[in-house]
Amino acid sequence: MPPNPPPERRRRLACLVAACLTALLTTACDGDAQDPKPRSSPTPSPTFGTTKDLRTCEDGDCTVEVREGDVIPFGENVRAPDLTIDAIGPTGVDLRLSGEGTTSTFSGQSPDQGGGVSTYNETDFRVLEIRDDTAVLSIKPNGL
Repeated sequence: MPPNPPPERRRRLACLVAACLTALLTTACDGDAQDPKPRSSPTPSPTFGTTKDLRTCEDGDCTVEVREGDVIPFGENVRAPDLTIDAIGPTGVDLRLSGEGTTSTFSGQSPDQGGGVSTYNETDFRVLEIRDDTAVLSIKPNGL
């Protein structure tokens, strides 16, 4: 049987164990016991100013919430054919531009893709957010 440690050593050991347990418990509780400030609010959604009215995109400058199957018609001043939302899923959004004799597709567009912008004839298309069965698109004249 090991010798009994002196009282001073037992007291230090007890303090060390108590400090370790306190550190473990406060870390495991996803909070800081010494900092009672509330956590900061989440970053605002990029959808500020978003509309569901697809006609607002007629001029090629809008932020719009879309669903699969939506078709965004562009006016004569926009050098792009109508935009169809072919699919929205967790891995991205499939966009199709189709008009008189032309079809272009942008598959798997997502908010975290490198560069983030797809361009067709001076019009930029960017997926800002994907939420379940909807997506938020930013459509802007190239360079803005």
